[in-house]
Amino acid sequence: MAQWPAQLRQMVLLVVQDPSPAVVYWGDDATIIYNESYTQLIGRKHPALQGQDPKIGFAEVWDHFEKLLAKQRETAETVVEANAFLLFFRHGFFEETYFSWKFVPIIGDEGWVVGSHATVVEATREVLSDRRLKTVRSLSRQLSGSKSIKDLWHRIILGIEDADKDIPLALLYSVADQKLASERSKSPGVKETNGTASTICILEGSLGIPENHKLASDSLDLDNDSNSLISSIRDAMKEMTPVLVQIDDSWKGMFEGIMWRGHGVAGTQMVTCPIIPTDDNNILAFLIIVLNPRRPYDDDYRAFVHLLTQQVTMPELSAVILREEVQRRQQISRDEALDRDRLYRELSEAETKFARFATRAPIGLGILTPQGLALSANDLWRELTQLEVGTSSVNWPDVLCEGEPDRVNEAWGRTISEKQSVTIQTRIRRRWRAPDLDPDGNVQYTETHILLAMHPDLDEFGEVTTVMSCITDVSGLKWSELQLRKKMDQAIEMKKQQERFIDMTSHEMRNPLSALIGCADEIITSLNQLRTATRLGLVTNGIGPLSDHSPGTSKSLHLLDEAIEAADTIIYCAMHQKRIIDDILTLSRLDSNLLLVSPEPSQPIHLVRSALKMFESELKRAGTKLEVVEEESLETLNVDWTLLDPSRVLQVLINLMTNAIKFTRTESDRCIKITMGASLDKPSLSNPSGVQYVHKNSNSPDQTNKPEWGDGEIIFFCITVTDTGRGLDDSEIKNLFHLFAQASPKTHKTYGGSGLGLFISRQLVEMQGGEIGVASQAGKGSVFQFYVKTRRTSQPKEVEQKTDLQLLVREDALREACAVEISALQNGMKMPNIPLETVRPLSPSLHPPKKLHILVVEDNLVNQKVVSKQLRKAGHVVSVANHGGEALEFIRGSEFWEGAESLSVVLMDLEMPVMDGITCVKRIRELQRMGSIKGHVPVIAVTANARKDQIMMSMNAGMDDVTTKPYRMQDMLKQIEKLVVRYTRMGIAGD
Repeated sequence: MAQWPAQLRQMVLLVVQDPSPAVVYWGDDATIIYNESYTQLIGRKHPALQGQDPKIGFAEVWDHFEKLLAKQRETAETVVEANAFLLFFRHGFFEETYFSWKFVPIIGDEGWVVGSHATVVEATREVLSDRRLKTVRSLSRQLSGSKSIKDLWHRIILGIEDADKDIPLALLYSVADQKLASERSKSPGVKETNGTASTICILEGSLGIPENHKLASDSLDLDNDSNSLISSIRDAMKEMTPVLVQIDDSWKGMFEGIMWRGHGVAGTQMVTCPIIPTDDNNILAFLIIVLNPRRPYDDDYRAFVHLLTQQVTMPELSAVILREEVQRRQQISRDEALDRDRLYRELSEAETKFARFATRAPIGLGILTPQGLALSANDLWRELTQLEVGTSSVNWPDVLCEGEPDRVNEAWGRTISEKQSVTIQTRIRRRWRAPDLDPDGNVQYTETHILLAMHPDLDEFGEVTTVMSCITDVSGLKWSELQLRKKMDQAIEMKKQQERFIDMTSHEMRNPLSALIGCADEIITSLNQLRTATRLGLVTNGIGPLSDHSPGTSKSLHLLDEAIEAADTIIYCAMHQKRIIDDILTLSRLDSNLLLVSPEPSQPIHLVRSALKMFESELKRAGTKLEVVEEESLETLNVDWTLLDPSRVLQVLINLMTNAIKFTRTESDRCIKITMGASLDKPSLSNPSGVQYVHKNSNSPDQTNKPEWGDGEIIFFCITVTDTGRGLDDSEIKNLFHLFAQASPKTHKTYGGSGLGLFISRQLVEMQGGEIGVASQAGKGSVFQFYVKTRRTSQPKEVEQKTDLQLLVREDALREACAVEISALQNGMKMPNIPLETVRPLSPSLHPPKKLHILVVEDNLVNQKVVSKQLRKAGHVVSVANHGGEALEFIRGSEFWEGAESLSVVLMDLEMPVMDGITCVKRIRELQRMGSIKGHVPVIAVTANARKDQIMMSMNAGMDDVTTKPYRMQDMLKQIEKLVVRYTRMGIAGD
């Protein structure tokens, strides 16, 4: 109760004034309050139940109510249940009870369900009465067909067989007088009694007792044998009425090995009922019933047992019963005659109505015999089958198109043999309406698609009497289906063509950029080496070595610095062009519905932490402070492994981070705060941060509802990026998240960019079931927030620690995205908070790397020449191959195969003539498995295909790593060195 408001705790003290039994439950700390009528339902639980926690007071049935109340707290809807079964402990034992109730939610001031008002009515008596009445009726039906005394006993057992709860165990003994000891001694279990007469009971049947069980003896001698069962029969014979017997310790051992029917609990009481004809005082038999251990033997139970015994009367034993039976049958015959007359009139009317319906229906209807003879049919059926009623069987080969008769005959055979409805689609031939003959005098036909349904009608013996045939003309639907299929195939082909075009465009635009960056890198390296040599006096002017103090050296060094800055500007612009290309290609995939989100088991908190490490150098360069806050909700909800698309989440985060750095770099106070949180509800429903979420775009459907996302608990993971930048006014906020739109025209002039980043981020977030929004004031910074829908999952068996290659942001690309200017773009003025970046040569002179032998497999001669030259300048031995076939020939002559040529790593392009890179690497791995290639050949894929599925396809084919074009040579060298070291340590690379 402590968690509820004070006014609700006071309301608990109210007493429900309602004439029907009622109870009120309050929240998790529930308290029961009930009226006087309710005391009749709870028995001994009153008065202790008043004000008690229902989990304690109703412990035996609380599981049922806990689920019910939990559902009501979630839905706030009234819950109604009728005749619900409960094992209720209210009279000193677990009692079979049935209740009907209505739980009405009590809504608090804050809109929560704070309690429930339950109106309860016990329906136990009604349910049991209906159940027992069914048993009595079942017994009556069985006995009505009795033909002999033996048949009567058998039918008694059959009649009560289904009453497993009210009769969990039963025995039926008939009574026979044995005059001679010799005859009696022939019965099993009967002792010799010197020829005196005795009463013998013969077992006629039992329920719930295994065969040959000691409780069910084949015969009982009531005069000479003695046990608890015989004693109960003697008492019933003496009293001539049913006798109630308590099953106490005297019965111990008699019920061993019995699997109790009904509730599966051993009985505690039984009733021995003598069966006495209405016109005689002689006992015919004894029906022994073990009672339901979950119900008391009350008046209703006694009445039920009495009705059972009253049913056992036979026409052969009573003339009165026989006369009553004859009269009853005569009355039934008269009633049946009247019913037949009434049904005949109704049937005639129904047939008339059906005939009108069949004539007007747009479906061909016909009734056929099992031999295929048409008994009746409407006009459309006769037109389609070309058959008149009553003439002959349907001649399907003359009606159906070629190849269809066998299918129809097979369906007809299944209808008759399996006696089940069968529906098939087939084609029939129909004459042209005019003219009927072609110029050669042949009959002209047109093909019609029909839906043929055949429904068999069965008689009382289960045999097919007639078959209802329904024929529907579906030619129009088939034509529409064909047109839709053509359009669908066209759309699929167009989508494939768009994807191929986008891939080709990406490949063709990235390839020259890669060569451009490579050449710029080579220029920077050469000029840096020349500048270093000039400063060290290693360059001569024909008279002597130049130094810093030599005439003209200062000017020469200044020209070298400008040339280096110009080359750096080329790389900067190439990276900018690459980012614009990436955004446009992503936009093209969005427009073509080719962009998908792929769920992977991920740790979102670890994912964000790792991503933020990429920005450390740019934050230091910009003098910006980064603060990371992890809300308590992450720990409260135990956010660990969830299903999400890590690449798409990082794509949005990186875009927001680069924007934040870009827009704070010119401010005096430069600070960025990243906040991570989680919730079970959408953050947009209760958003205390004031962020205004963008209305969802109908073109970005939520893809997290697909089967591959599983059915785990939904968790909304939220990331907030807060900066101290220039901020936005209301008019600028309206332009955000739209295609090719920026906050204002001066944004592009000052900070650059295409305006695609936030639009793409919005689309990616909405595809993951989330939203994105902003809160900002001019001059006070901005708050960008987004959330995605994830599902809780378990940790995968094998956790791969790998970097998402598609989102690997290199230093130069990150610098350009953050709008970090270089000296060549500053009009001669360096910004105080952004120092000039020092460009490092490809091969450091102090610690030169180990000389490697690198095979470059590239069909583009420009890229081949640029890459080879850069690798050689870095101090490595380089060989080239124009396609995969030449690469295999080189490996054949290397130390990995038959030759002695050294080989450290292979840089493999993918798109090549003769043999592409994927085929080549698959062949290399196959030769490794065969043993032809010794060791493991390290292969790095170098490709302009930057889609994630293309990258993963390369890795799955056998590539050790992937580098996407364009790239910087210093990054490539690090990648090569890392790969060579890894396989050298593992001892699986060639020597």
